[in-house]
Amino acid sequence: MRFTLIFLFAFSLAAQAEEIAVTPTPLDNKKTPESLSEINVVSERSPDRISKSVISGKQLKKLAGSSGDPLGGLQALPGVVSAGGLSVPAVRGSGPGDNAYYVDNLPSGNIFHFGGISVFNADLIKDFNLYSAAFAPHYTDVTGAIIDVALRDPRTDRFGGKVNVNLLGADALIEGPINEDQSFYFAARRSYIDLFLKQVEQEGVTVQIPNYADYQGKYIIKTGNGSKLTFLMQGASDTLRLKIGGNADIAKKEPILAGNFAFDNKNSMQALIFDSVLFDSAFNKLALEHMKFDFNNTIGGAGNLYLAQDSWMVRESLLLPLEEGHEVALSANYERALVKIDANLKNATCTQFNPACDTTSAAQAQLKDQFYSNGWDASAQDRKRVASSVTLVTGVRYSYEDYLRKAYTEPRLGVEWETTPDTLLTAGWGKHNQMPTGQQVAKTFGNPQLSHLRADHVVLGVSHKLDALWSWKSETYYKKFDHLIVDEPLLNYVNGASGKAYGLEFLLKKNPGEQLSGWFALSLSKSLRRNDLTGESFRFELDQPVNATLVTTYLLDEEWTLGAKWNAHSGTPYTPINGTSGTFADGRPKPNYAGINSATLPFYHRLDVRLERALQMDGYTLEMYFEWNNLYQQKNVDGYSYDPTYTEKKPVYPFVLPISFGVQANF
Repeated sequence: MRFTLIFLFAFSLAAQAEEIAVTPTPLDNKKTPESLSEINVVSERSPDRISKSVISGKQLKKLAGSSGDPLGGLQALPGVVSAGGLSVPAVRGSGPGDNAYYVDNLPSGNIFHFGGISVFNADLIKDFNLYSAAFAPHYTDVTGAIIDVALRDPRTDRFGGKVNVNLLGADALIEGPINEDQSFYFAARRSYIDLFLKQVEQEGVTVQIPNYADYQGKYIIKTGNGSKLTFLMQGASDTLRLKIGGNADIAKKEPILAGNFAFDNKNSMQALIFDSVLFDSAFNKLALEHMKFDFNNTIGGAGNLYLAQDSWMVRESLLLPLEEGHEVALSANYERALVKIDANLKNATCTQFNPACDTTSAAQAQLKDQFYSNGWDASAQDRKRVASSVTLVTGVRYSYEDYLRKAYTEPRLGVEWETTPDTLLTAGWGKHNQMPTGQQVAKTFGNPQLSHLRADHVVLGVSHKLDALWSWKSETYYKKFDHLIVDEPLLNYVNGASGKAYGLEFLLKKNPGEQLSGWFALSLSKSLRRNDLTGESFRFELDQPVNATLVTTYLLDEEWTLGAKWNAHSGTPYTPINGTSGTFADGRPKPNYAGINSATLPFYHRLDVRLERALQMDGYTLEMYFEWNNLYQQKNVDGYSYDPTYTEKKPVYPFVLPISFGVQANF
């Protein structure tokens, strides 16, 4: 079920304030300590290899320009672009909201703070599995991609910890064994720039420095015979305040946005997981999960919004090896959520198909509601080696949610052919669906009669291992979208649009093992949308036909490491404004929009460099890094802003911290 009503109302309104960049910036006795960074991955978590990218948290954490945040480096992978200059990923022609996130095989809510900083302690992340298309049927209903995060287990040899301080915040971790069968860790983090710099003001907009906090914990009890009981918890919070003065340009264009903005967002998750070994090497995973989201937002003069969701989920997964080279995976999931809404605000039905979305002239709407929503799904996947080097993967997923009362049965099909011990050919196909956003289906504000978004994924790939360290991989894909959401005056929203995305990707990678490691990624792609009601077609707002990334890490000696990341991509599209076309009822000039996404921003390129040093001290290790972001100070254009008369425009440049640094002590 995908009925997570999270600040989508607020963001649709705040998107109108395009000049406001809201970013969290200014925002043994004595044994030799072991690094807490990560346990090396020696095998993949899932045998599925179709449209899959695997990278360790340690590699992403040390990526130049990431400030030590592993999720901040996801856009360095093929097919992944960042949304609005942030780290929130958009994959293969889909938007950031079209992805689903998993943590230790369990669905997770929003995993990013404001500004795209991930909610995870970097030292707890073992690896990422990115499924860019045609993913397995046990994953939830989305039309974009799956990002599956694995957190490492606590250490069992002794107690240890770490303290980390960087430019944006500080965090601490403690972990160790309780006895030979039990171990734990707990980590917590908070930003601190807001403690020293209270607010900044520019062009009539005052922004109080946002703050964020998060925590993660895991407790493992080994119950014998290869079984274990795991308690997992995590939580995050964000607070942001800003004020738009009446003389600010944005207030002159959208008077209703003048005033105070407040965003207070919290989410938490607790889960109890029992992993057990059954008969004949069969594995079972039973999980009980609780998630809570709480969002309280004020949007200038447009109104107020309170959203809360309290959900419980039970999930059962069973892996049955039938014979050598043949296994069946079964999964079932039930979720029940209590949703509370209290909204009194302008209902601006903004979509990508209508750039002329004006909040000030929108109708005021009110909704106070509380209801339960239920959803369940079941899936089966069969992996069978049908020949000595060919594996056939078939699957099916059934899902139902009772808010829109929609049920879908969707097949998946894949083939893996090892033409040589070092060469693998893959092919995959799957049908996928996704529930519309909360705003689009809510009573009063949306249309509760909408259908789910639909997508067909097709992917072909080849990978080759050159030697123990070098490998390359190439994939081509095609995605077809249908039942996309279009704004409509009478019904608010209707399923009236379609789209497609296709492309070719290439990845050349050298794994760590010598002085030099890294990868080169190249993506050639096209993503289009079509309003089926009007017949208008245009480029998707995050379309980047050419995107290239080079990542390198070089070990200078036992202590010093030098890293670099260079990214370049063709400009994203935007919708220009050509003067005015009359006035609104209150006398404001009405902008005259050209064709949707009919213009293109300039070519983008940027170089980040990272220097790192690790020191072995008496009783602890000390790790330090320093980053130069956008080293040659390229002035990349992120968009254009217009004056209140729409006669002048000026480029908008993304805010980039010129430097970043951090110090971490491991005990």
